[in-house]
Amino acid sequence: MTLTVLFAVYGALPGGIPNEAKAYNVKAQLQSLIDSNDGVVGINDASFGDPAIGNTKHFGAVVERNGRNYFFACQEDQTIDFKSGGGL
Repeated sequence: MTLTVLFAVYGALPGGIPNEAKAYNVKAQLQSLIDSNDGVVGINDASFGDPAIGNTKHFGAVVERNGRNYFFACQEDQTIDFKSGGGL
């Protein structure tokens, strides 16, 4: 099975203020974690750094699996198995 990360972001809106978005492009880190962990990745500051210290972060990604794009989202401290699930 081939898993290719097309897009991945991890961040938050500190204090809920719309123009204060703090986020990291985590595409390269996610690809590396997928490749080294058989597709199962913990979504947390240890994996991606902390773009918004003291705030709950969220994650979104588009991953190509066997020629189809799948969409993933979660809150920090959750785990995703990119080999299954995801929205189309």
